[in-house]
Parts: sequence; C-alpha cells; structure tokens
Amino acid sequence: MEYNKVTDEVVKKLVAICGEDNVTTSEPLRHSYMARGIMGLEAVLPEAVVRPANAEEVAKVLVVANENLSPVTPAAGGLSGGFALPAIEPGGILMDMTRMDKMEVDVENRVMIVEPGVKSGDAWRIFKTNYPEWAPPIPDGAPPAATVLGDAIERGFSLVTGVYGPQADMIMGLEIVLPNGEMFHTGSWALPGAKPFYRWGVGPNPDGLFLGSQGSMGIITKAAIKMVPHPHFKTVVAYGGETWDDIIVPAWEISKHEMGIGERTVMVQGGNYELVMTRWPKEKVPIDYEFYKKIGVDKKWMNYECWAWTQEELDFTLKGIDQVYKDYETKTQRLTPKQELHPKQVASRLKKPNKIAIPYALWQAGFLFITWYCPWLESPKMMEEYCAAMANHGFPETMWVASIDHARQAIVMPILCFDSTEEGIYDKIREFNLETTKSFLKKGWINYRPDPFVHAPETFTKTKEYYKMLVKFRKVLDPNLILHPGRLAIPWGSVTNLPNPYEE
Repeated sequence: MEYNKVTDEVVKKLVAICGEDNVTTSEPLRHSYMARGIMGLEAVLPEAVVRPANAEEVAKVLVVANENLSPVTPAAGGLSGGFALPAIEPGGILMDMTRMDKMEVDVENRVMIVEPGVKSGDAWRIFKTNYPEWAPPIPDGAPPAATVLGDAIERGFSLVTGVYGPQADMIMGLEIVLPNGEMFHTGSWALPGAKPFYRWGVGPNPDGLFLGSQGSMGIITKAAIKMVPHPHFKTVVAYGGETWDDIIVPAWEISKHEMGIGERTVMVQGGNYELVMTRWPKEKVPIDYEFYKKIGVDKKWMNYECWAWTQEELDFTLKGIDQVYKDYETKTQRLTPKQELHPKQVASRLKKPNKIAIPYALWQAGFLFITWYCPWLESPKMMEEYCAAMANHGFPETMWVASIDHARQAIVMPILCFDSTEEGIYDKIREFNLETTKSFLKKGWINYRPDPFVHAPETFTKTKEYYKMLVKFRKVLDPNLILHPGRLAIPWGSVTNLPNPYEE
C-alpha cells in the first residue's frame, strides 16, 4: 500500500474537526507517545497526533485520512497490553482516544458502557463509591491508567478471568466507526433504542472481527461490558511445589468444581521464584534460590484469589482448595506446601487496581511480556521449554501463568527482563521469539497480541486459510488499508520477506 505523508493541508483539516488544542505535529509530543516494552518493542513515530472528543469526530478524521491516503492508528491508555503505535512506515496519524472517557452504569441489566479513555483506576473508584455491590471487570495487574475498553477488545484478562474467561467474553455490544467513517453497532444495540442486553443481536454477530484485530478493522468508540457481583469476604491463599505440574494439576482439579469452590476462585495465577526476585533492583537482590527458600518461597507457586458472600462460604472454599492439595500430595507423594502469606501480601494482592506489572522494570531497566494460550494441562511443557530457552539466551527465567475460565485455557507469560542499553539486545529478543514461536506453533499453541515481525507472519504461514479470509474481510471494511497498527501483518510485505499466504 502506498501512503501519503500528513501534509500541512491535512493538519488544517484535522484542526477544523477536533480543534487546535487537540492536534499536534510537535516532535517532542509525538515522541511522548512512543513505547518500547510491555507487550511490544516495535514502534514508528507518528507524523501527527489527533485527539477526537466523540465518535462523530473519529468518523470525520477517517474520512480525511481516506481522502489523503494517510494511515491511522487508534490508541488509548496503552498500558494493559502495550501501545498500538504503528509498526510500519509511515507513522501517519495517531488517534489518541483519551478524551473519550465517559462511562455509564446499568445496574438493572448488569452492564457498564465505556468509551476508550475510561481508566481502570477511575472505574474502580466510581464503583467502590457508588456501586459497592458490583465490580467493573478491570484488567488485573495493569496500572490504574490502563483502560477498561482497551483490555476488553484485546481479549485480555480481568480480575475475574478465572471464572468468566477472557475479557472479550464479557462484551455485550460494540459501537464501531468503520474505516470509511460509517457507524456500526453490534449486538442488540443494532436495533435503535435497544439496550445492550443481548450480545448476538438481530442476526449473525460480527463482533469477533473487531476483537483482537489490533484496531485494523475499525475503531471501537464504545463497548458494553458485563459488570459482576462484588462480594466482600475475600482472601488470597497460595501453594508451592517443585515442578510446574505441582501447581498446574491441583489447579485443574479445583477448576472442575465449577458449581462449587471453582466458582469462587476468581483469579488463579502463579509463577516461579524468579518472578519474585525481578521485582527489586538486581544489585540488591540475591539470585541464589537458597535465599528464597529460607523465607518460605517455593520454586513454583500458585495464588488463589477467593471471593465469597459469607465467611462460612469463604471458609468452605479454602477448606476445599486445601483438600485438593492434600489429595494431590497423597497421590503423587510430592510436597505442595501452603505458603505463609504476610497480611500485607494479601492486602496488596486484593487492592484494585493493583500494580503487580510495574516493578519488573526494576530488575534490568527493560521488560517485555510475551503471551501465549494453550490447554491448561499442557502449560507445564510450555513453561519448561520457555525457561530453558530463556536461560539459553541469557535471560532470567521469569515465568507467570494464569487460569482462564476454570482452567479451560492457560495464559502463559514469560517476562523478559533485559538491559535496554545492551548492544544488540533487541535482535537477541527477536531471535528468542523466533525460536520459541516456531516450536510452539508446531505443538498447536497460540500466540496472543502478536509481535508483527515474528508471531504474526510465523502464525499465518501455518494458518493460510484463516489469513486469506482475514485479508478478504479487511479489504471489504478498509479498501484503502487506512487502519494499520501492523501487528497482524496486513499488508504482509511491511513486516516479513516470507511468502505471502494470500498470494500463494
């Protein structure tokens, strides 16, 4: 695709739409939107930044972009999964959605309607003050500035993912501005005057085209998302083990109690002791496991965050979890000791939004989350292979795993902690990504939030039918390819020299 530069004439048109205070070509301000880390290391400097106030302004900006053939990338918080800046040239127009920050709460139908700029911290504060019996499904582990809509449309994980599944499963309807500027609603919202009470709407539901599309199919300006009951009897318990099986298998047994104790373990997540030590500056923390062993940290561990309506219900749940681990110990003759958590640890984990994702950068200044999905009981093999590859490439073996929908899937996340000033470090990371990606795809495991230069092309060369259909949908919705975060390898040649599956 041949794009045009954002000219002064285009900037004047953007100013006429959004106002002079909401359009900039200032180089320092454009650089302030750049990010290399969290979920992606690739970014290109935008040529202009525009901040629309509503869906109508979004539509008008897209009309101008089509007229000039200027690529557009939407972004809001960029903190629950990494910035969506375009990974291909030219940078084009970055559409900063943060001015659109309205939220509605419908207690009767148990949905919240959010615009792209609604932050998790603000949503939690409003619910805690005005709707204490309900909880917004905010992203878990992301900082308070992460957006609710960004996490939802990226199919992320929330504070209740262990029970309710990926965030995309919580969506009841979308308001979308298509690349040509047309407005489109999904679910029951498609009927004028209807509330977003029924996801499947008036016919086939196309919302899956927009969930996880990295903004390449359309710009979502509103989402209706389920809110969940918020009982206030809570705690966190943790169990350890020597191997990944020691934490994964008991969690799977617990998850089978979907009508019982599994229903009250809203977040199930674990990792290894390396995950603990990367939360402090490297020069101040012992690397040897013996230090962590002395303070009661097992090599592997799993946390269970439990919510219940009464103390009796909570006690029943905790007793059930403990019994599962005792049965596992009897069956396997292995030790899975209950971890002694300090009250401050429990309080920190229960605090929402928590900031568990923030401290990793203290270890070596740079960090990158790489995320995969696999069947829950296959996750030990994935984590073993990942840790071996991390060690082989000189990275700390920092590993995190979480249950999705009663352990139907595992979300596996190695966290690469690295010195961003090291010469060649980004090439080293790409080599590591390529090696593990090729191996994991052969095993049937799925990458989530792809790196545009590794995960996307490697995946689509093996899923050619899927990619061809994706391109067909894309060309119908966006014939000028105006929306181009680049992460999905459309256009293909912008990210890889591999043969294009669409042209074979």
